[in-house]
Amino acid sequence: MRLLRAFALSFTACWLIASPVQADDTDTPTPAQLKMLAMLQDKVAVNPNHSDGWRSLGRLQDTLGMTDDAGQSFLKAVSLDEHNAAAHFDRGQYLSTQDPVAANHHFQRVFEIAPKSHYADQLRSQGIRAVGEPNDRDNRPKPIGIDSSDDIDGSSMRLASYEIQTFDGSDDVETRKLELEKQAEDQLAKTVGQPTSPIRWYLETGLLYNDNITLTPVSRELAQSDSASFQGFASPDVDWKIVNRDAMRLGPLFRGYFTLNESAFSQFNLASFQPGVFVEHDRPVGQSDTIFRLETVYSRDLFDGSTVGDRLAGTLSATTILPSLDAYYLYLTLADSDFRDDGTLPSQTSLDGTTYTTGISRFSRTRWQRLPTYAIGVDLEHADTVGDDYRYWSFNSHASTTYHWTDRWSLTPTLGLGYRSYADFTGPVSRDEFFWRLHGRLQYACSERLKIALVAGHDRFATDNDDYDTERTEGGLVMTWTN
Repeated sequence: MRLLRAFALSFTACWLIASPVQADDTDTPTPAQLKMLAMLQDKVAVNPNHSDGWRSLGRLQDTLGMTDDAGQSFLKAVSLDEHNAAAHFDRGQYLSTQDPVAANHHFQRVFEIAPKSHYADQLRSQGIRAVGEPNDRDNRPKPIGIDSSDDIDGSSMRLASYEIQTFDGSDDVETRKLELEKQAEDQLAKTVGQPTSPIRWYLETGLLYNDNITLTPVSRELAQSDSASFQGFASPDVDWKIVNRDAMRLGPLFRGYFTLNESAFSQFNLASFQPGVFVEHDRPVGQSDTIFRLETVYSRDLFDGSTVGDRLAGTLSATTILPSLDAYYLYLTLADSDFRDDGTLPSQTSLDGTTYTTGISRFSRTRWQRLPTYAIGVDLEHADTVGDDYRYWSFNSHASTTYHWTDRWSLTPTLGLGYRSYADFTGPVSRDEFFWRLHGRLQYACSERLKIALVAGHDRFATDNDDYDTERTEGGLVMTWTN
């Protein structure tokens, strides 16, 4: 444990979420539906030539029983983009019981524009065929019967927050670093006969101003409606070493993330409960010390008190401390997610499935007293979802360092870059996205355990699909306590 103690001395010296908008059993719209309606109306007012914006507005209007308005919105969507297969699909669905001939015209346009799309497959499943296709004897339009609430704004706001604060793997790295530092401090205390606590706790809380609270880092989806609000939050992280031997530790853990927005945005309040268990074992590997860790965490996310989804995740990791006192962190996570709402077309809209994530990060020491360490890492992720629109491969990278002006003042910049590929996305425009994040933290250490920081950051998601092209800027005051 000599190297582990040295590592500790080296390093310690230094998101609407919203539940789905669904049709009610009554004719009275819910507050969430009215809020979403206002958002979509603002969206088409700002960008009146955006076809998918009108299409999304029409689907919500149809859900709310605003039949005439929905018809005009669908017509506007088709007239703005004659090659928007999704708009033709929705326009045909709307007309199917009113004007079968006109509806069939739009269905045939779907086959012409995107014959292999999910929209075309859905029509075929209803017995509607393109002219000339086999079994075209009955090519009359039929009611599709699809609940238009399953895709409100093209970005489907059925969200759950699992990657709470960042969009890359830097959260996991920071969590592991805190665990390792506490463990190393305890080892050092034991050598000098000081008592140690078997409970490690870390609490971060504060007040942020977030100009897009519906854009919360998620494993499945990114909402893009802009809603600014002050936001209080609390993020606890606790583990209890019931078994605490020199080379092995075992016990329960709990993590969470909780937000409280202004009253007008209370439907975006998040409560994420994440209990679990862990076991660690130290073993020498060559001339290096390695800490192997296995943890299992069950997560439940609620928005304004309503459960949105559950996840069971297992992570196997190894932290290797080299003789140079640099360290590597390698991990593999398998997470199975179960969302309450699968949409009316689960093969396209379900977020359920398994996510596979692996990554490696390096903590490196420098020769500069003011800038003693830095960390860099990369992560690969595959979300194997039931719904085609949410299945993706992702590559992420992240880097951070800390500059110490004085013993109490420090500045920590963090950079993240990544790319997500949605090869199975069924929409007419690709939603593959490049994203980057730049965050900074100016921190004052009131004591060894209590720190106050000014934080600011910007997250950007760039894609050719306007429904998913979005960004977020946030900043505020944050306090952290550790034991």
